[in-house]
Amino acid sequence: MLEIPDLLRAGCVCSSWHTAYTILLSSGLYKRQQTPCLFYTSESTGDDAAFLYSLAERRVYKLTLPEPLIRSRYLIGSSKGWLVTADQRSELHIVNPITGEQIALPPVTTIEHVKPIFDDSGAVQECELMQYHGEEVIGDPYVFALDKLRDKLYVKAFVFSDCSTGSYIVVLIHNPFYQLSFARAGDSKWTWLPPNADYEDCTYLDGNLYAVTSTGGIDIFDLTGPAISRKVIMDDTKDYIYERIYIVQSPSGELLQVWRDQNVIPIGDEYAPEHDLSEIEMETRKMMLFKVDMATKKLVQIKSLHDHVFGPWVQLVALFKC
Repeated sequence: MLEIPDLLRAGCVCSSWHTAYTILLSSGLYKRQQTPCLFYTSESTGDDAAFLYSLAERRVYKLTLPEPLIRSRYLIGSSKGWLVTADQRSELHIVNPITGEQIALPPVTTIEHVKPIFDDSGAVQECELMQYHGEEVIGDPYVFALDKLRDKLYVKAFVFSDCSTGSYIVVLIHNPFYQLSFARAGDSKWTWLPPNADYEDCTYLDGNLYAVTSTGGIDIFDLTGPAISRKVIMDDTKDYIYERIYIVQSPSGELLQVWRDQNVIPIGDEYAPEHDLSEIEMETRKMMLFKVDMATKKLVQIKSLHDHVFGPWVQLVALFKC
């Protein structure tokens, strides 16, 4: 089985090989575990170009991607070979940097907590970000220009294979209060998943969305039926928010929680102001790994991954531009 750069070369040999290459990538049939690549843009090469650095080959590949200009977008997620990006109007697109395929996601104004403000011509000028979750209203809404909304709204995004449709599902963790919304291929709007909040991470298994909170609780949403149901399979495991928490599935099928202990490190002679994320540098002090015991609804700490390595908790920030 080939690494992605070799697969690309094979697709250039002839028309029949190119057809096979396109089918493999677009259908999700290509299952080989890939060596990670670094995706980035550069100020010196234009706003429509991006680069992929292959760790396997130690080589850089230049990519030309469709509009909106890739350098003007924010990267808020990466999975299954897709990048989830937010453009200058805070609209979301998923783009495959290898094939150049791009899909527009439902409008930002269809997210439950986003309300459009129109100008005299009927165009959306600003948006209100409503401050409530499924249980109560917390405060008055905030108003943001379209190019500023993405800073405050989006936290993290995921692309999952949707076996029920043979296509994909995109899940957002978003503000206010780190709530969940999702959209399937072809949806015209985002679907909100109340009533909980403070979600840290999620994964998608057999039609069920598993979401972990900042205090270690786990909710399951069954997304297969016409009516979405929510079930709490684990209550909070701690009463404080300190570690970052991720939820993953082990190669043997077990559900795991990964806790990452982080620390703010000094920049120069001073500590970075916590409210300015662009000025904060973080270091990981330690990782803790727990198996989710579904029978007892408790976490069991494990000390070894044996011959396996997990990577889903690596967050793609500060690597998009250079």
